[in-house]
Amino acid sequence: MSKRTRVAAVAALGALVVSACSASVVPDSEDAAPQHGGSLVVGLEGSWVSLDPMRATTYVSFSVLQTIYDPLFDLDENGDVVPNLATGYEMSDDGLVYTVDLEQGISFQDGTPFDADAVVTNFDRVRDPANGCSCLGELGVLDAVEAVDESTVRFTLNRPQAGFPVMVLGGAAGLMGSPRAIEETGGDLAKDPVGTGPFVLDQEVPDNSVRVKAWDDYRDPERPYLDSVEFRVIADSDSRYSSLTSTAIDVADNVSVTWLNDAELNPSLEIRPQGASGSNFVMFQMGEDSPFQDPRARQAACMALDPELIDEALYGGIRLTGQESPFPTESRWDLGEVDGYSSYDPEQAKEIVDELGGISFELNFTNSPDNVRVGQALAAQWEVVGIDAKIRPMDQPTLVENAFGHNFDAMFYRWRGAMDPDGNVTRWFHSSLATPDTPSSNYNLVSDEELDQLMTSAAETTDQDERMDRYRAVAERLAALTPYCYVWGADWNRIMLTNVHGIPDRPDNIMMLRDAYVVE
Repeated sequence: MSKRTRVAAVAALGALVVSACSASVVPDSEDAAPQHGGSLVVGLEGSWVSLDPMRATTYVSFSVLQTIYDPLFDLDENGDVVPNLATGYEMSDDGLVYTVDLEQGISFQDGTPFDADAVVTNFDRVRDPANGCSCLGELGVLDAVEAVDESTVRFTLNRPQAGFPVMVLGGAAGLMGSPRAIEETGGDLAKDPVGTGPFVLDQEVPDNSVRVKAWDDYRDPERPYLDSVEFRVIADSDSRYSSLTSTAIDVADNVSVTWLNDAELNPSLEIRPQGASGSNFVMFQMGEDSPFQDPRARQAACMALDPELIDEALYGGIRLTGQESPFPTESRWDLGEVDGYSSYDPEQAKEIVDELGGISFELNFTNSPDNVRVGQALAAQWEVVGIDAKIRPMDQPTLVENAFGHNFDAMFYRWRGAMDPDGNVTRWFHSSLATPDTPSSNYNLVSDEELDQLMTSAAETTDQDERMDRYRAVAERLAALTPYCYVWGADWNRIMLTNVHGIPDRPDNIMMLRDAYVVE
């Protein structure tokens, strides 16, 4: 069933929906031309991790950050890389050198020139392991970054990496901060976030709200259209939706599917289903002293779970269940069933639990009402086979910090997904990042030489069919190791007032507001 068909199907799920208060009437402005002025208030499910791009991992963080910072490259509606601060690149025949040309005449918001030296400064910062960039998993492929001239940068790789432009130049590492601000803050841009983006920081209330205002000297004189944007943390999906229907906010991100029926019947609201580039999964800590160090424990925990039953009970059966690899259902890299994946088998799970003398652990997840219900359902299914799971909800920044610090037994987690398949595996599972005493994106501390070799091989080729075959081998090795149980795809529903325009649908779900405008 396609995403839009699933949204329509929610209309039949009246038993799941409690009618919301009627929205204030918003004029239908479908054909209105872009207008300058006005403000936008966005309701977010959680807080941004930081206003420093080095800490970016979540949808929320990237949506906030990309009002202030521009990337070297961006994505189009198909997930393909397109120029942004860069004008293009050339790749050497051996795939080891990328020569990137930059836009000229651009300045950072503090007046510092954007040039090749600025790009080198940014990459020197994020490549330094001491700085703990969340993007280190993607940067291991880089050997050198050099300014060829004022508007040309050469990136030299230690091995071919087909996804380099998407994952590195268009990812967190590609979000450019002012070299002056980097120096003056001691390398912590969260203290003074300065980029080349369409908005500048106006006010930040940590874990509550952040407001940005239009930068008058933005490189495109016609943009941004909005005078300001305010992001508000409204963790409860029901509260986010009611804030939208009362027009206290203009956009509600990641609204629970239980409200889609109500929204479809409301002429003042527009539902914008986003792609399913990411995944929701249970991940297991595999390091020393973990209750999941034994692979049989991980396999039993997966065999005990029936995501389809949880989906049916909580959401009426419309989530993207059935995923068996890091490559999400309905994405361009969807592998379907994977040989060896530990699918639902409660009898076998109970046998393993008995062999191990029991399994007891703590499950971490974000403290949204939706996730609390999912956490309770997971714990209930584990209890059936004799697994004792204590649920522990927490705020999103703490969850992310615990994940990077390898400080968990098991965690219900959502990854926003990567447009290149290597971004869904190497940063998570490469043994070079299995550093128990140092934060890294290998949250589980997976260390497997065979898996390393398979991931490296898959990342090198540019042929689509060959890559699919190689990533299937990666998925089969992961199925044997069982660091994750996949629950469902990270499908995403954005709902906005009908007078809000110019926010593109993107396969990575990030909310880009450069072209956004409101019609009064």
